[in-house]
Amino acid sequence: MMILNKLRRAAALFVLLSIGGVSYGAGLFSEPLDYDQVFSLNPVNEGIQLGLGAVLSGSALVCDKFVDIKKNEYNPDDWKKSDIAVMDQLFMRPYSKPLHIVGTGTMALAMATPAILAIMPSSEWLTIGVMYAETLLIANGIKEWTKLLVYRARPYMYFDDYPQDKLEDGDWNCSFPSGHTTFAFAGAAFTTMVFCQCFPASNWKYVVAGASFGMAVLTGAFRMASGNHFFTDVLVGAVIGSAVGFAVPYMHTKSFYGKFERKPKTASASLTPTGFTVSYNF
Repeated sequence: MMILNKLRRAAALFVLLSIGGVSYGAGLFSEPLDYDQVFSLNPVNEGIQLGLGAVLSGSALVCDKFVDIKKNEYNPDDWKKSDIAVMDQLFMRPYSKPLHIVGTGTMALAMATPAILAIMPSSEWLTIGVMYAETLLIANGIKEWTKLLVYRARPYMYFDDYPQDKLEDGDWNCSFPSGHTTFAFAGAAFTTMVFCQCFPASNWKYVVAGASFGMAVLTGAFRMASGNHFFTDVLVGAVIGSAVGFAVPYMHTKSFYGKFERKPKTASASLTPTGFTVSYNF
């Protein structure tokens, strides 16, 4: 109980500090910042990424709702605490609805951190919006397919007072990975990547990164404290979310597009005292 109270207090303090930081930052951001136009859209690139995200998320949804590819029968003998890794056992907790709600709230805040990118010129909003949509679609698709393919009971199922409704709706065996953590870290990584690339000279990039990832870390902590996830669930969710959150914006940068540009072919010839030299670049 003491640990839960400390987590609640930490969350409340973090939210208050975040609100205060946003209020103070609004005054600072009212002044012009040195802005670099780093990201751009490309029809082929958007077709691939949006298509990939839609296929992954859509197919996972269909298989989850209409195709019975994951059994839902619960047998207590199949789930023994002694079979769980020691690291995961350390963070196991019974189900807590209040902490579940708080963790959902911190996830929403982490996912909303890209709102700070509204300080960029309005001409960039479409680019940022499309990139973030691709980020969430791809992260969600990877997360959902992993949940469908990995059969793992949630920590609260190892306690006697597990919620019956979770057993009935089939959510009890979808522990790996943590979806809340995946989304939280995807939002944090996306915000950090875009802000740091567009405002490389701004000292506020450290505040933005710290606040974004701080909220994501809190989300993972609450998912464990609420009994919904093991440590490894949260760890893998953080890796998936961060990887996608950084990768998608990177694949919209000039340096990434430059790797696919065809360099002009040139040829030259010269006469030297030692002979005749021909060079060809391709």
